[in-house]
Amino acid sequence: MSLIYRLAEGGCFLLNKLPGGGAKGSMSDMFSGKCDEIRLPRSMHKGLTVRKSEFNGCTVHRIRSDNMSGDPKREILFLPGGGGMARATRLHYDTARRLALMTDAEIFIAHYPLAPKHNVRDALTWLEMFYLTMLQEYKAGDIVFMGDSAGANLVLSLTAGLSARPGGLIVISPACGLENGAKRDIRKEMESHDPILSVAMNDTIAENWCRGVPLDSPDISPEYIDHGDFPPILMFYGSHELFYPLVDDYVTMLREQKVQIRTIVKPMCHDWALCSFFPEGREAIDLMSEWIGELSSSNL
Repeated sequence: MSLIYRLAEGGCFLLNKLPGGGAKGSMSDMFSGKCDEIRLPRSMHKGLTVRKSEFNGCTVHRIRSDNMSGDPKREILFLPGGGGMARATRLHYDTARRLALMTDAEIFIAHYPLAPKHNVRDALTWLEMFYLTMLQEYKAGDIVFMGDSAGANLVLSLTAGLSARPGGLIVISPACGLENGAKRDIRKEMESHDPILSVAMNDTIAENWCRGVPLDSPDISPEYIDHGDFPPILMFYGSHELFYPLVDDYVTMLREQKVQIRTIVKPMCHDWALCSFFPEGREAIDLMSEWIGELSSSNL
């Protein structure tokens, strides 16, 4: 791993031992305060055309490169993570910006309903309705779904419930194994290896975002999805995140179910593929761009 990543991770582990909990404490604060405010960085207007719209009470930002000539060749529906309780961060916006500048794609950043007012099923209902409006303008096979963490789970659950499925999925650090019992024990064992996530955060998410929904529901846990006729998947995750063994098991299951999947796993933290201040993150975004361009017409 790059020196800058090793230093950053080591710094997180040191800070986590201090009062306030360091990186893990900051992450926990995201789920205890009001995080429903949408803040679009000024950088999103550099070289991009940004259009803001409202759909059924939620905001959608639609972005494309100013250098794009003609109609986009792809559409990316981007579902930022945040445990279903926090809005997009600069990491999400920076990734969207880079992809818009690197591809011939138009990117829809969907700010779907959040907990505690809503739960995951409210979000899935809203997303399906929004996707149906996209299909009035675009072919399903020209659309790519993309999401990280809770957004990655939404990508997988949303796809499972659709008859007109997208052409491909970019899945970053999905949250597998949110149930109690043996899977919780696995997360507990991994907790000391994860510089930013904790099982306590998982519990808060389960109490709010998953409110009223069984944790073994395919609306929550991708392990219970029927993956028949699933589109190709590009997946990124890290071996230093508490979900790592459970995501590994999920990938094995996907391959057994004959899903076309490419995985990139590095000894890094949750959502590392969005961290463009690390060289590994920039390489991941480059790979996303290449993969979108390589999706063959037979898959789209």
